[in-house]
Order: sequence, then structure tokens, then C-alpha cells
Amino acid sequence: MQFEASQDQLAKALALVSRVIQPQNNLAVLSGVQLDARDNVLSITGTDLFTMLVSHIPVHVDEPGTIVVPAALTAELIHKLPTATLTVQANYDSGKAIVRYGKNQATLHGFAQERLPDFPDIEGPLRTIAIAAGTFPRLARQLLFACAKDETRPILRGVSLKLGSGRLVLAATDGSRLSQTWIPVPEYLDDPLECVLPAKAVAEAARLNTAADGELTVGSNMMRFRSSEGELVARLLDGQYPDYQRVIPQEYVAQGRINVNDFRGALERANLIAAKDRAASVRIRHTVGELQISASAQEYGQTLESVECDSHGQDLDLLFNPIYLLEALRSLEGDEALLEFSGVQSPLRIREVEHSQYSHVVLPLRQLV
Repeated sequence: MQFEASQDQLAKALALVSRVIQPQNNLAVLSGVQLDARDNVLSITGTDLFTMLVSHIPVHVDEPGTIVVPAALTAELIHKLPTATLTVQANYDSGKAIVRYGKNQATLHGFAQERLPDFPDIEGPLRTIAIAAGTFPRLARQLLFACAKDETRPILRGVSLKLGSGRLVLAATDGSRLSQTWIPVPEYLDDPLECVLPAKAVAEAARLNTAADGELTVGSNMMRFRSSEGELVARLLDGQYPDYQRVIPQEYVAQGRINVNDFRGALERANLIAAKDRAASVRIRHTVGELQISASAQEYGQTLESVECDSHGQDLDLLFNPIYLLEALRSLEGDEALLEFSGVQSPLRIREVEHSQYSHVVLPLRQLV
């Protein structure tokens, strides 16, 4: 195999694909990246057996072929090359790849006579949805922070997908908070579908959708996301996602409109103190027209701030995990947010004023005791 490539394009493709590769594997070849050169296209593939990512870049192919080389080392080497172009000459049988740049060269020892394992095909029925550029990055920002981080309930490490009634509804929860959003898909009024996407796959699909339109395909066992940046295929998570709709309040005892930056700033300062205390909580007091945000730690001090809030309803006094509130506020796009309180022991819903599709629900700490 021999091809000539742009250093910049190859470095970016290797960095993208390397994100799905785990350095430590029971199967050594999985720590490698596969290079397939033919028809003046180089396909770069990486996988962890649950997710596969392929990126395609234009190259000049002198001799077609395939080789698997160490992912991290190859990506770092190509990134540091000083020339605009480079030539790669590789031998599948020996597993060696020679990278020539200017008058210099480096030799990489890859995996002789090995390829990455084949990935399963997507089984039908298939639903395919056109995704406009920038959509998945927004969805990832709104959802992924609410996914569970531990393995206690593996299904909560994914994103719930529901398709039907002209909407694609996505949700994520870790049991203490919930993010939900939707996008219109008028072509899918009937034929409903429910599945759970791996959070990692959603994050990597977002990178393929930043500036390029994409296409999401979901089958009975797999999901696929394609764009001009590359192609991602991932296994769906097994199991039943919890009925999160039941935790979304239907009635509210107080509602308010607040400046996001003002509220976030007060919470960030309160969190400096709260983080020093074992309870790690902030107190939110609502009175008509005002929110008070306070925190205390016995050996460090306390904070007390007031933020204007265009509100009505009951006076309330609640405790929250400040990180949960801050992450919710950072996911918002607009300058103002709607706070909807359903009671002292009940969830708070945070919504965008300008984008009603997205909302976040967080439980007060007292409900978790």
C-alpha cells in the first residue's frame, strides 16, 4: 500500500477516529487504527466493538491496500509532522508502515496480517432521519450531562429515543435529574420506535454534525450516523428505559423568569462555599420577585445573594445540588430561563424562554434523603 496525503487532513481524521479506541484491550488489534487506501480515498477506521467510527479523506493512491497501525502513536506522529504533505508506504504481511515527509522518514510497527473485526450489519426495520448541521452538537450539550456516570444502572448511561407523532424525542436521566428535548420529523407520523442510544455514540455523532448535514439511521440493534465528516455505527443499549414522563410536573405552585447569567453567577459563588461542606448543597428561597441563593460551610464561611426574578406563586425554601443547577443553566442557549416550582419536596423544571422544546427537571436534595 502506498498513498500521498495532506498532513492536516490525515491528522484531523486520525484524531477523530482515535476517540472511540480504548488503549487497553484484551484484543491487541483494537488499540490500532485501520487504514484502507483505494480509488484515491483513504478510509480510517477505529472500534471498541461497541462503536465503530470511519473517516474518509481524499488521497493520491499509488498502490491500494490495508494495514492496522497503533492508533495513539500514529495520530501523535502525523500531528507533529512539519510538512504539508506526506507519503505512507505499508506492507500488510510485515505490519510495517514507513511515513516519509520531506527528506525524512519514520517507521511504524503495526499489526502484521491483521484487520479490525467486522462490525455487525444494522438489522431492520430501518428509520432514517435527516439531521441539519449543528443539531446533534446542540442535543449533546442539552442531554449528555444528565446521563448516569456509574455502572449501577447501565441503561441510564444512554439517551432515550422515541420516534413518532411527527417528533424525535430524546431524554437523559441519572435518577436525580432529567433533560428532555425534541425536534420535528413530520415524515414520521406513524410507525413509532423506541430505543436507547449510547451516550458515547451521541457525543461522537455530534462531532460529525458540527458543520455538515447528517443522516441518522436506527434499526432494531444498531444506530448509524453519516455525514461528509465520516460515519459512526454503534450498538443500541439493551434494556427498558424508565418512564421518565411521570417525574415531569404537571402543576406548579410558583413560576418565575430569571436572567441566566445572574442566576448562574450567584450559584457559582455559592458553590465555592458549598463544595467545602459535606452536604455540598445550596439553599434557594423564592419570594415573589426574588430568589435568594445561599450556602454555608462551618469552617469556611457563607454566601447570601439575591437575584431579581419576575415571578408569582408561593414562597418556597429548597435545597439543591449546585452542580446539577449549574450544568442545567450552562446547557441553555438564551439569556433568560423559566423556573417552575412544583413544591418543596417536588421537582423544579427549568425551561428556555425562546426554545420551548428543551426542558430540564431536577429534584431537590430533600427528596433524595
